[in-house]
Amino acid sequence: MSHICPIFRYSDFVARGSLRLKRQPDYWELRAYAGPDPITARPRYVSRSFRGGKRDANKALAQLVAEIDSIGTQADQSVAGLLLAHIDHLEQRGREARTIESYRGIARKVAADRLGGKMIQDLGPKDFDDFYVRLRAAGLSPGSIKRYHSVLGGAFQQAMKWGWANRNVVRLATPPSVTRQSRTIPTPTVVAALLNEALESRNPENHVAFRLLAATGARRGEICGLRWSSVDLDRRVLWIRHSVARLRTGKLIEKDPKSHQTREVAIDKSTAQILRDHHERQETLAAMFHAALEPDGYVIADLATDPTGLTPISPDRLTQAFKRLTLRVPGAGDLRLHDLRHWYASTQLDAGESLPAVAARIGDHVETLARVYAHRGHRGDHEAADSLGALIDNTD
Repeated sequence: MSHICPIFRYSDFVARGSLRLKRQPDYWELRAYAGPDPITARPRYVSRSFRGGKRDANKALAQLVAEIDSIGTQADQSVAGLLLAHIDHLEQRGREARTIESYRGIARKVAADRLGGKMIQDLGPKDFDDFYVRLRAAGLSPGSIKRYHSVLGGAFQQAMKWGWANRNVVRLATPPSVTRQSRTIPTPTVVAALLNEALESRNPENHVAFRLLAATGARRGEICGLRWSSVDLDRRVLWIRHSVARLRTGKLIEKDPKSHQTREVAIDKSTAQILRDHHERQETLAAMFHAALEPDGYVIADLATDPTGLTPISPDRLTQAFKRLTLRVPGAGDLRLHDLRHWYASTQLDAGESLPAVAARIGDHVETLARVYAHRGHRGDHEAADSLGALIDNTD
């Protein structure tokens, strides 16, 4: 037995809802139109159960429709729709393009899963736990799944602020644990061999980039975003103000460093001289193309495309060049480009520099530095152990 009771909006007289007697006595299903799905454009409906007489059921249905019209409540959003609204909100607030691009990729994967079509008020922690299991079965790493968990958690936190959800159910879910893998820190001999090999390569400019990475602990995007206007060779100081990133479309963008702060980094005399020689080579190459090197040009520039130096190179090019380099240097086969940053931080800490000082130089948090760079087997660890042993022996 079914009773249909259309609800009309006076503006356009479109039916917005219906009710159905699910079972006797007086147990109804209310169903209201909630607009098109933001991902698929298909019609969406919100269903609620109601106990009572038919007249009260009609009143409850009218209230549900009014609720959707007036405040766009939690019932108005699927998980996919919430993610879309959340990411749009972040983009409007100025979140970086690379981050937005990454979030939208996650949103597309969620929308393609059955989780994406569920209304947020109908979800429990197990829905997300099951989703994480499906992602793991599809081959995603625990670290990648953790990023899904973070984005979903942020979206539901925003939903609470908007009044679309009463709680952040994602925070009650359990993403897979991520086992932190310790990295092999290259020895000074291996680092020197890599730099010497780069100097002898077909593109000596890679030597400059790798030397800067090893001498400053900067990220690859930050070195690609370094401009000559941010280098003072007389004072042997450079300022990390920008970073270059590549979008999925292939477009290169310049953005703030990861820390969103400019930082000053001192360089050694040899690195300063390498930069002087490099600048002279760039000026010579620009002159060969009847151009002048711009004062605000990039230190690591794509001169083949733009001899003025105003076009950066992609960070991926450095990664690929470094990978080829490691294959030619004994003991470097397992190293990543990012390990030069590890090497810088580790050697600085081993030399007795404080955590806050090293964290400031590499643009990281002290807590992250303590967690990531506290590797076993460092010279500092052994010195600390020997000092403690000497104290114990002297007390015997």
